[in-house]
Order: sequence, then C-alpha cells, then structure tokens
Amino acid sequence: MMISHTTMVFTRYIILEWHRRNHNDEKTLGELFFMFSDDIQNMDFTTALQSLMGLFIEQLGTVSTEAMKTVKCQLQQWIASQAIFIQALFDNLSWES
Repeated sequence: MMISHTTMVFTRYIILEWHRRNHNDEKTLGELFFMFSDDIQNMDFTTALQSLMGLFIEQLGTVSTEAMKTVKCQLQQWIASQAIFIQALFDNLSWES
C-alpha cells in the first residue's frame, strides 16, 4: 500500500508540475525560447568561458581599487589551480589598471 500511495503522490506531482510549466514557464513559449538560445547552443566551451571571463573583467573595473586587487589575486589563483587547457585559455588575459 505504501508503494501505491507513493506512486500516486509522485504521479500527481508530475502532472501538477507539467501543468505549471505549460502555463507559467517562459521556456514553453514554443520557438521563441529556442530563437533566443540558438547562439548559446552553437557556442563551444572555450569561447563561452573566454566570453564569460571577459565580461567578468569588464565588470571588475566598477569596484574599488582594494577590492579589485583582492579579486584579481583570487582569480589568478583560481586560474593557476585549473587544468592546463583552461590555463591556456587565459594566457592573454589583460588586466586594465
């Protein structure tokens, strides 16, 4: 009886979640979601990681000088701790002062 009860509860949850996703989730707007996510799907990992790091460094210029030094140090330590192929992606990383 416990297995039957659990099965019914989870089935009900799945149906309620399906209903919620179809009525409230923007990803269910048909082709509109796929139109906006096409360029991201076609981007390879290295390009995405370099782009993300570029945006991060660009935003780093908006913080205070002391905070910037701390974040740069932590970021350099993180890069140094990564695999060699990830380190190679950030060889040409330039810090603007």
